[in-house]
Amino acid sequence: MGRITRDRPLSDDERRKYGEIRRQIAEELPEIKRRALAAKPRILLKQVLHALKQERERQGLSLAAVNEKTGIDRGSLQKLEDDQDVEVTMNTLLRYAEAIGKTLLVQIEDQSVSSGSK
Repeated sequence: MGRITRDRPLSDDERRKYGEIRRQIAEELPEIKRRALAAKPRILLKQVLHALKQERERQGLSLAAVNEKTGIDRGSLQKLEDDQDVEVTMNTLLRYAEAIGKTLLVQIEDQSVSSGSK
C-alpha cells in the first residue's frame, strides 16, 4: 500500500485519533494472526470438499452413486459437501475420493515453508 500524503498538517485531535487507531491495531494484530492460523486447516478442508464435489458433478455422479461405492449415507454425503460435517475423518475423505476415481494426498511441510516465514 502506498503512503498517504496530505495537503495540510494533522491537527492535534487528528494526531491523537490516528495514534489511538495505530495502538488498537498493534494490540489486536497478534490475536487476528492467531485466529487466521487456527482457521487455516478449516479453509484447506473446505477446498478439499469443494474439489471432491466439483469432480463428482463433473463426472455426472449422483450422491446415490457415491453412496453405493462408499457405503456413506447420502444425507451424510450431502452434509459433507455442504461443509456441515465438522467431524469428517480422513477415512471418509479417502473413501469419497476413491469412489470418484481420485487419490487424496496429504503433504507435510516445515512450518516455515507453509507459513511463509523465514
